[in-house]
Amino acid sequence: MDDLAVLGGFANHVSIEQTGLPTTTAGSLASMVYAKCCAHARSIGAISTQSSMFDHHTIMALARMIMEASTMIAYLLDPVGPEEWAFRHTLLKLHDTVTRIKLLGGFSLPVDDLRAGRAELKAELAAMSIFQALPEERQKRLASGEEMFAIGMRAVAIRIMGWDEAQFNGVYAYLSAHTHSAPMSFMRMADHQIDYFLPSEAQTDILPVSMEVAIACLRRSMLRMIDQQPEQVSLYQQELLAEAREQDATCPLFKKAGASIAS
Repeated sequence: MDDLAVLGGFANHVSIEQTGLPTTTAGSLASMVYAKCCAHARSIGAISTQSSMFDHHTIMALARMIMEASTMIAYLLDPVGPEEWAFRHTLLKLHDTVTRIKLLGGFSLPVDDLRAGRAELKAELAAMSIFQALPEERQKRLASGEEMFAIGMRAVAIRIMGWDEAQFNGVYAYLSAHTHSAPMSFMRMADHQIDYFLPSEAQTDILPVSMEVAIACLRRSMLRMIDQQPEQVSLYQQELLAEAREQDATCPLFKKAGASIAS
């Protein structure tokens, strides 16, 4: 918790210092996801130290949220060309629009403007050469607005974020089980003596995985954000920055430090 608190304070400082700086559309979107990531880290601290209950499920869910947010940040900051970015940006907007249609439509609220926007985005997508070069089944899937990543979340996590594939698959499945109340999150509660007021050893023993994931992902995202604005580096505590780079480079969850965050 102390490590997460120190990193969270540093990460939040970076977010504040970068607020309002000139950037690209992708950089602006990444900064919003990054601020969300910082908030999740602070929520873990609040739940762990201020609540009368020991809700390890929520801590694990928040760690998963940081894991996913860091993947999106890596995707948004991936240095692609204008055509590829236009393709990815259109997919993001289409997913956003389709999700809003589902939400408002579920309450019988007007969605005509959103449907018109969806049609325009699908037409834009269909006219792109990158989209046209994809297999027909993939085109259908992307045009449905059900996917937000052009190459899939796992591909982003492994190729761009730098996750070790086996580590990613195992950790993501584990944290997801508690997020979605899958059997793994409750089938052995009696055996593990789960108690939300007097936590068992089993509850405290599983938290280091969540904490390591939250710290590693927040740290790597923070370094990506810092390296997007190199002229700001002097504003940060150099000792903490050097330590973060060293820890990121040797983190066992990742294959290697990404090129964009190399010192």
